[in-house]
Amino acid sequence: MRTIGVLGGMGPAAGIDFYARVVAAHAAKRDQDHPPCILFSATQVPDRTAFLFGDGPDPTLALVAAARTLQAAGADFIAIPCNSAHAFLAAIREAVDIPVLDMIALAAAAGGAEIARQIATSESAAADAESGRPAGLPKVGLLAASGTVRDGLYDGPLRRHGLEPVYPEASVQEHEVMAAIRAVKAGAAALGGASDPRLVAAAQHLLERGAGCLIMGCTEVPLALAAADCPIPALDANQLLAETTLALALGTLDFADCEGAG
Repeated sequence: MRTIGVLGGMGPAAGIDFYARVVAAHAAKRDQDHPPCILFSATQVPDRTAFLFGDGPDPTLALVAAARTLQAAGADFIAIPCNSAHAFLAAIREAVDIPVLDMIALAAAAGGAEIARQIATSESAAADAESGRPAGLPKVGLLAASGTVRDGLYDGPLRRHGLEPVYPEASVQEHEVMAAIRAVKAGAAALGGASDPRLVAAAQHLLERGAGCLIMGCTEVPLALAAADCPIPALDANQLLAETTLALALGTLDFADCEGAG
């Protein structure tokens, strides 16, 4: 088995949630059946969104140092359960000699698969037109931190799958999406509780803007929003990363066959 390296701490709850997902996804009967995992909760990495808005220090050096710490500790590859940290993915990959997964590439591929499924199960193009399906590229909505939105981290990956990203309007992004994300970071845990109505409203807003599905593109979002409460199919980037991480650690998936491995 390969040893997993988790570059977490952004935020701490999301990093813990990620590893819990890895454990839950494995039907192991003994401790020894689980792959080894090194979790570095790098809480001192400067705020990624603040930097991307030109309002804070550059987190690159801290992210690179954390990745090197994981490699030195014995990790065979690294997963980063933080979408906005992927703005610095190229620098992180260049700094280490082990693969670093790309959760955004994984989520974009899943978005493509979901839209393809919807198209395949629709009765005909005429039925799509009658149902009000918008013309042009199929749209995928994003519930993400404002830094991820501003930097367009999902734009290229989604368009490579023939999809058009759609984001909340500025007021919804700030007062619904970011307010809910900040609440989770401040300790307002929603695991096992009701979904945050602000995120439910934001998902409805994306539906009204033409999204056929949405990506939970911030690791705090699924901590406060259950997919079952979304008015459209919701894809959890953190869950996709966890399942891919487990498969790579167990050797049931090779890096050469993995979307976003590098």
